[in-house]
Amino acid sequence: MLFHRTMIAAVCLLLSTGPAFAAEALSLKQVLESIIDKHPDLQLNRIDRSIALTESLNVEGMLDPTVSANFIASEEKIPVSSDFQASETRLGQLSGSISKPLSTGGTLGANFTYNRTSNAYNSPLAAQLSRFNPSFRHQINASYRHPIFKGADRPDYQQSLVAAEAGVDAARQQSLVTMHILSLQAISAFYQLAADDININIAQQAVKRAKKLLNYQRSREQFGLIERADRLQAEALLAARRTGLQKAKAQRFTDQSMLNRLMLRPSIQEIVIQPLNNSKIKVPSIEDATEQAQQLRPELQYLNAQMRVANAQLLMALDSDQVQLDVIAEVGTRALATSFVKGITRGFEANDQRYYASLSFELSDVLGRKSTHSAIRKAELNRQRLLAQRIQTIEQINDDIASASSAISAGLPTLAFAKKQVTAERRKFNAEMKRYRQGRSDTATLVQFEGELLNASLNAELQQLTLQLAEKQLAWAQGRLLNDLALSESLLDHQDAVQ
Repeated sequence: MLFHRTMIAAVCLLLSTGPAFAAEALSLKQVLESIIDKHPDLQLNRIDRSIALTESLNVEGMLDPTVSANFIASEEKIPVSSDFQASETRLGQLSGSISKPLSTGGTLGANFTYNRTSNAYNSPLAAQLSRFNPSFRHQINASYRHPIFKGADRPDYQQSLVAAEAGVDAARQQSLVTMHILSLQAISAFYQLAADDININIAQQAVKRAKKLLNYQRSREQFGLIERADRLQAEALLAARRTGLQKAKAQRFTDQSMLNRLMLRPSIQEIVIQPLNNSKIKVPSIEDATEQAQQLRPELQYLNAQMRVANAQLLMALDSDQVQLDVIAEVGTRALATSFVKGITRGFEANDQRYYASLSFELSDVLGRKSTHSAIRKAELNRQRLLAQRIQTIEQINDDIASASSAISAGLPTLAFAKKQVTAERRKFNAEMKRYRQGRSDTATLVQFEGELLNASLNAELQQLTLQLAEKQLAWAQGRLLNDLALSESLLDHQDAVQ
């Protein structure tokens, strides 16, 4: 109990002493801008988008050429069975290759080998019979490998590129989903604060009426026109109205703190709600709203991007379930010379007596293919899950639209009757006040009528606010709230530019 009394005293002190910060008038758009610009969830989304962008570079790297080089220097001495065999061989060899994958599925390649070979013989005659010693040998090959079944048109690259682009889109849509969720929290907190202002305004009017009644009762008591109990009833009414006003202020302080924290600002920062637009609210068409929601809701756009990723993964998995059959065409030149320079230059000369040409087929397969079948099954189940999730999301969107639309359809006639009730209650109260001054009514009846007028006024203004909130909730359910306020794309582009 002591803790609760201390907290209540602290709140009352803050409310009575005034805010520690200057009051700031905010519109709904300004509130959303502040939340979207600072909220940590969106900071994480920005990092996720940057990570997704790196995947495109990773996919492009699949077509990067591969280069290799090798140098060998060796000396070998072996026992020989004939004097015409080389008993010692010195070898110096330089080789290199380059391979460039193509987006069409094939692979271009080239390699070269250049070596110097020097032989030593036990027999001088054998050494004299050797035509090239040392010898300089040079060969160059160019090849093209083309897959017939598995890997044709390189689906691993093409579909990985599709998946990477869809991943970037999914990361962007996830940011919009986060904005969408935060915007619903924002409009709820914003309109709750607006409702608190209405409660405070109505409560202040009630306090003024209660003060007037009390002053009137005191003057009548001095002239002996009423009893002391009538004046005490007026005092009790004023005390009750002041209590109601203080409760309304305390509730506003709590709701203001919640909105400030949503904007990552000090909780005691004073907020003044800018006047709301009281434009005419129309009953929406549920069919049009649903059709628009399916085009604009970021949750569905996110699922569409995820579906493109799943389709790409399925195509890659299906491609890996094929036999690997490649055809390889290769041509080259050969050169043999007694000098270093001739050995190099002759390798680049085409000669009918020095060439190499081949055509080969290479077949490979994995028996069982359990991993491949597992990948295909996983990709298919992932697509089924996304389809089920899409149905679930559409039904939730339909619920959101139906709820907001029903609130507007039912709220419009309710507001009309509420306004008529306020007019009737005000006439009734004024008539009763006139009768009371003439001594033809009692204080209890007057207090009762004043309370009924208070409740009717509060109900009408809150009903108007509820309709405005329902209109914003319908725009949110359709996915056009941020677009209407020109927030979604502009802020995302600004964030990307800052990054």
